[in-house]
Amino acid sequence: MLKSSYAAALSSMLVGTVSLPGGAPAPAPAVHVTVSADHVITRLTDGAVGVNTAIWNPDLLDRPADRLIRDAGIQTLAFDGGGVSDLYHWRTGELSPDPQAAVHDAQGLDYEDLKPQFSFDQFAATARATGSKMLVHVDYGTGTPQEAADWVRYANKIRHYGVQEWAIGEETYFNGALGAGLNTEPDGHADKSAQAYATNSLAFIKAMKAADPGIRVGLELAAPIPGTPMPDWDKTVLQVAGSAADFVDVHYYTGAQTDDALLASPQTAIPKGMSALSSLVASYNPKLKIDIGETNSFYRQAPQQISPTNALYLPESVLAMLENGASEVDWWALYNKWGGSAENGYGDLGLLASGNVSDDGKSQGPGADTKFDPYYGMQLLGALARPGAKLVTATAGGTVVAHAALLPDSELGVLLANNDPGHAAPVDLRVAGFHARSEATILTYSAATHGITVTHGTVPKTLPPYSLTLVLLQR
Repeated sequence: MLKSSYAAALSSMLVGTVSLPGGAPAPAPAVHVTVSADHVITRLTDGAVGVNTAIWNPDLLDRPADRLIRDAGIQTLAFDGGGVSDLYHWRTGELSPDPQAAVHDAQGLDYEDLKPQFSFDQFAATARATGSKMLVHVDYGTGTPQEAADWVRYANKIRHYGVQEWAIGEETYFNGALGAGLNTEPDGHADKSAQAYATNSLAFIKAMKAADPGIRVGLELAAPIPGTPMPDWDKTVLQVAGSAADFVDVHYYTGAQTDDALLASPQTAIPKGMSALSSLVASYNPKLKIDIGETNSFYRQAPQQISPTNALYLPESVLAMLENGASEVDWWALYNKWGGSAENGYGDLGLLASGNVSDDGKSQGPGADTKFDPYYGMQLLGALARPGAKLVTATAGGTVVAHAALLPDSELGVLLANNDPGHAAPVDLRVAGFHARSEATILTYSAATHGITVTHGTVPKTLPPYSLTLVLLQR
């Protein structure tokens, strides 16, 4: 069942019905949605759906944050500061000077100004309060294997936080080794090659597992985009260190796209990309898990990031990744900050607002903890992709996209997306392998409501324009 606070908040809201006006044209034929509940794609582990908690944003410590994390069904919190992670020293909470400051400052990347706003212990307290697992990025750029091992020992042997997942560095492939145009991440090593990162990672893994043999340690891989040097980095890292690691951390951003292209990517580009990544990783170590440690529709603030388009894209893309080989997907981010430009518009990469003024001083963001539309996409994703859920085959057509899961409490959840911003979509849901009661619980987000409503009744025959509808069926 849904978490009690979430269900209670939703159950007081009802969805009305709308009648066609006289003389309206005949409705379009229904899209057939077929769910094969007896065809399991994958079983989700604990922590499959997460968010990054930028260590330079203080809002994680706000009183509402715990409730908002729980209400969204978020299962993992990642201790990640982007490039700051490779300057961060956990014991003092301070940053080393950026060894490549001149190069980064010229790109507007002043990492040393992004001071940590909460400690590791405060982060862990939030994770415990919300029942979330933790993923931690250790400092590769200016740190040492011993420092990382001491962090593991402190977290799991002294404080007993039970942090299982530890990644070595953060986007280390963007340290300049792949070209001057790909230098955005701090790295103080004289040798910044993939060979050096992989060799050094072996020392990190050995030291960290000596501190706690039960942890899982991950390597930083680039998205293996054909025609770029990124696959070469991945092959070298996997060849040298793949057999010693437990997972790989890959970040996936689609890049700037039209809304239509963005919403098409979970059915096209994402399965193709995940297939290539899975094949590459398995060719070196079939036991390596794949974590998509960061994802969003784009990596810079823009209006699209807080729009209904991104609310639809969030669950559609994350489920596509989980269905095609990812064991965990962590959205960037819970909180980020308001930003952008007067020319291209303003937005926020966070699910929740930070209440700040943009860096150019020309735009005031919404008040702190305001829910952007993608937060509602995360809520519906969290209600479907629960720990232990089994993702099953679901097909649709036209502008309708379907995902489904057998849930641990004998429910079947079916998430239906209508990606048409201007027209409702008639649907006909057919389920094989699951005998359901006639009454369902229906949770709906739409661009028109900018929120979630809940009803109880028969399976809907029509999906509102630009909407997500989660149908929960019981045996």
